Amino acid sequence: MTMCDPYGYVSDLENEPYERLIKERDELIREIKHFEKHKKEIMKSEEAQVCPSPSTVYSWNKKALGYLDILIDKRLREADNQEGL
Repeated sequence: MTMCDPYGYVSDLENEPYERLIKERDELIREIKHFEKHKKEIMKSEEAQVCPSPSTVYSWNKKALGYLDILIDKRLREADNQEGL
């Protein structure tokens, strides 16, 4: 499996509706929490032998979440400006 960089992934979402951004955010958070909760079991399993490793995916998810949060914030500020707030 090849992974694009987290910034590129979020850049591809630039024109998506706000609701889609929230769904993506929630999915990233779900994956991050799952890894954190089950890290020992995951890292002992055969899954840890794949490339990219689960810990690499975890790190990627955290970085993507950071970029996605910036995009969501930008989208909210744009909406506020359009509404005159």
